[in-house]
Amino acid sequence: MKHRDERPQTDPEAQDFADRLAAHYAPPPWTSAERASFDAALRARIEPPQRRGLLVPVLATAAAVALVWAGFSLRPARDESNPVVASAWESELFLSSDVSPLDDRDDSEALPDDYLAIASLFMDG
Repeated sequence: MKHRDERPQTDPEAQDFADRLAAHYAPPPWTSAERASFDAALRARIEPPQRRGLLVPVLATAAAVALVWAGFSLRPARDESNPVVASAWESELFLSSDVSPLDDRDDSEALPDDYLAIASLFMDG
């Protein structure tokens, strides 16, 4: 069986140019210290990390539990027996026609009639 080279045949002048170009862009050879440093860094990246035992997972779990406990303990307690009290802007929005007579209010602060009708629907049910 004959082995045929499928690479295109180049003339000697083109091959010489390619060889000079490769030599020009080749990196400089390493010293033995550079080679030893590279080998040590490569070995450190390839080798599996050393086991840290059971201490790291236990500490991570304890920290997560402490964060969850602190999150739940810092939440304000809800008192379900008291109804929710409306804030000041809600009172002004929904009760503006009931709280103050129309004569006392400034026209710039008055709600349009459409909004008052909507508010009365919400308040009256």
